[in-house]
Amino acid sequence: MTIFWRWPIWRTLCSGGLSLPLCLAGSLLLSLLAPLAVAGDTQPLDSIVAAATEASEARAMAHGYDNVAVQVRPLDARLRLPACDEPLSSSISAATQVLGSVSVGIGCPGERAWTIYVRTKVTAQQSIPVLARPLGRGAVIGEDDLKFINQPLNSGANGMITDPGRIVGMQLTRALDAGAIVRVKHLKKPKIIKRGQLVTLYSGANGLEVRIQGKALSDAASGERVAVSNLSSGKRVEGIAQADGTVTVH
Repeated sequence: MTIFWRWPIWRTLCSGGLSLPLCLAGSLLLSLLAPLAVAGDTQPLDSIVAAATEASEARAMAHGYDNVAVQVRPLDARLRLPACDEPLSSSISAATQVLGSVSVGIGCPGERAWTIYVRTKVTAQQSIPVLARPLGRGAVIGEDDLKFINQPLNSGANGMITDPGRIVGMQLTRALDAGAIVRVKHLKKPKIIKRGQLVTLYSGANGLEVRIQGKALSDAASGERVAVSNLSSGKRVEGIAQADGTVTVH
């Protein structure tokens, strides 16, 4: 502990006629107690760091990230904020990214209210699917084409897909190497109906179902609208392509 001697304290004590030894003893006591009084009346910086860490970590986990790590930019050791008589509050703008650099507002809602903004860096480790082997453009991805790796994340997902269920059965829009992260822009629904293909049309109402043969007039993926020529009447009808290659007409 460094002791700072202050002439005004010594002069005040000694102006009352105290002897020099008593003056010096009093000055020393006040010098020792002053830092403690100041420290007890200010908010501990580590409590601010802890609040910012907890808020950043909780937000990342709420967005589905696991193994979250938070680094807080060191606060200025000279920072002096009034000690808060209530639990600290935290706030993060909804527009702020979840991973990467995050600004956290830490505030005191007590009588001596204050707010300080703390910068944190949030990262996470997440198990994600990547290609187990190189695949060319137009390839339909199967379960065996994927493997999982633990990937450190320190920014937004940028279209990265973490659910393999959204990848399997999809078609690549471009060739990807082994180990490549699969993103939304890399995928499209495969065309299950080709132009000129013979398809079965299903139409039903009031519990009755009618099946008619037709010829597809365009390509279509599952869930897309497709035009079909009725082979019996020659009329053009539109329906919804189903995963099994049939077309439902309402």
